[in-house]
Parts: sequence; C-alpha cells; structure tokens
Amino acid sequence: MNRIVVLLTVATLLMFAVPSECKCVNRAIQIEGVIAGPSTGNFKIAVQVIPDPNQAQEAEIVINDHKFGGMAYFDSTKAEGRLKDNCSRVPEIVEVVLLKDGQEIDRIRLNISRDYVKDKIGDYKLRSPITLHSQ
Repeated sequence: MNRIVVLLTVATLLMFAVPSECKCVNRAIQIEGVIAGPSTGNFKIAVQVIPDPNQAQEAEIVINDHKFGGMAYFDSTKAEGRLKDNCSRVPEIVEVVLLKDGQEIDRIRLNISRDYVKDKIGDYKLRSPITLHSQ
C-alpha cells in the first residue's frame, strides 16, 4: 500500500513539474591548414570569431611540422527564454592569425558562408585547408 502511495505521489509530481530550460549547444568551427615558409621561431595560431562567441574560451590550435589544426567553439544562443532558448545565432567571420614570438606575421579572414559548410549536426567544416605564410 505504501509503495502505491509513493508511486502515485512521484507520478503526480512529474506530471506537474515545469520543464527545464533548453540550452543551446556550442557549434564547432574547424581550423586546419599549413604554414608555408621557414619554421624558425616560436609560432602560435590565434583565432577570433565574429560576432563574439559568447565565451572566454580560447581555441586550442595545435601546430605540428608546418601543419595546424583544431576547433573554435561558438555559442549559438541568441536569447534565453523561460521555457525555450533561441538558438539561431550563427558565426559570420573567422580570423586566423599566425604569431611568431608574439608578433603577428600573417592573417587570413574566412567568411563562414563562403569558406565553410555545415555538417549534419550543425558544426562548421572548412571547404579546404588554409595557408599562412611565415615571412
């Protein structure tokens, strides 16, 4: 008898519970390419997404033997609602900067609508790898 009362109470609570807020997922933006030219010095790749990706997290781009790759993440939240979020915000521009010993050496500006394609889950894949020049 006690078991039935407990089950009915739990079922009632679940029936009238307020749905939890839906959160938007971060969209991955692929960064991939090569560094052309001499490789002397300490290189680093910096990425800036426009509009601002809504987070302080910096993209982790790994450089290995003149090749680089990694992902930048973009928060698609346009507005937060009481029951549902508006997840329609999209990136427009990706700037990829090559730094050598802290100084900018080269920069490329990628347009999301021209240089990327969306995959099945909504992430952004480069149409072709990019080239940055070390001189």
